[in-house]
Amino acid sequence: MKLVLKNIGKVQNATVEINGITVIAGENDTGKSTVGKALFSVFNSFYNIDKKLASEREGSIYNQLQSMLRESLLDEYFYINPSELAKEVITFNEKKETGDELKKEIFDAIAAYDNRIPEAISKDAIEATADRIIKILLIPDDEILKSILQKNLDVEFCGQIGNVFCEDESSIQLGIRNESTEVVISKDRVMDVIKPIRLGTEAIYIDDPFVLDELSGGSGRMWIGVPRYPDHRTHLKTCLKVASRNLNVVDEIVTNEKFDQIYEKISKVCEGDVVRDKRTSVGYRVGEYRLDVKNMSTGLKTFAILKSLLTNNYIEANGTIILDEPEIHLHPEWQLLFAELIVLLHREFGLHILLNTHSPYFLNAIEVYSAKYQVSEKCKYYLTENVDKVSQIKDVTDCVEKIYSKLARPLQELENERYHYE
Repeated sequence: MKLVLKNIGKVQNATVEINGITVIAGENDTGKSTVGKALFSVFNSFYNIDKKLASEREGSIYNQLQSMLRESLLDEYFYINPSELAKEVITFNEKKETGDELKKEIFDAIAAYDNRIPEAISKDAIEATADRIIKILLIPDDEILKSILQKNLDVEFCGQIGNVFCEDESSIQLGIRNESTEVVISKDRVMDVIKPIRLGTEAIYIDDPFVLDELSGGSGRMWIGVPRYPDHRTHLKTCLKVASRNLNVVDEIVTNEKFDQIYEKISKVCEGDVVRDKRTSVGYRVGEYRLDVKNMSTGLKTFAILKSLLTNNYIEANGTIILDEPEIHLHPEWQLLFAELIVLLHREFGLHILLNTHSPYFLNAIEVYSAKYQVSEKCKYYLTENVDKVSQIKDVTDCVEKIYSKLARPLQELENERYHYE
């Protein structure tokens, strides 16, 4: 996998390869998170894209039908399901019928639900609705795809996708295997999508263990429902809230065999499981005891999130995980364990892992365990630095010492202070 950014957020130009474990290291405010957000937005826009396109079109048709019924004050008096009817209209369109034929199909379909409806709704109202539906059906898939990407990028970047210090055109290129797509952006608007690709897995972005608190019924930020275009936090909450993805028997056997070593290590820290009760409250259960997730240590929440994603099958073979500074809330001993788990997840499941860090300690742990489990050749290392208000991301895989030198500088400055003070 290759991600190429041009004038996205603070990042001026960057080419990042993610074929195993990719580490982006650097100081705060140097564009590390920008890479993860761009990858998440674009990757998940292309996940199940055909289903998304159909859903968007169906939803718009549903709104037109619902509006017609509401204006005619009929939605409470006649049995008609706008959602089912919208699906039928999509099927009509797939037959490549003419506009007049499509109008007749829509009229007949409405009447088929309740033969009183044609008498209650004027023919002009039905025809006007049919005209609007036909316009919806004529919208090219490319236009809908641009809108999907626009909304996903907007929620991640708060509408500021391009580099605020540069008015040049922006772009995000994503290459997977032998396919490559490019999203062209100008003035924060998606202008073109070149060679769209179809993806069967979705990326998961983990950057804050406190998302568990928001799943709890007693949280001040209780989570209700799922927005149509979730940001990465809401998406993660959805993954944690779903009980489990179904696997067939053979896949489950294979997955369980791969889990054994990983489960053994993660259970050293995280014995229990995240559970839900009938009131949708979320807790952490160990044996017969249940603890409200808000009372868990922050470090333990990090492991609990990872374990939950494993047990509900959201971490899948060849999947993509984005980890934004996961070491922040972890004791040094737990940092070592978490680093080892990351390496094992890649080795066992072939995961593509994008990892941001500003910890030389955690970086070293990734290096050591990658060598131990013989996956060093699948690791890439990048260093971010600010130059003239923009971020530059350099491949330092052949010279990781540059990262240690950059991240260890504050410690050296502290030692210099000690020397002068004494």
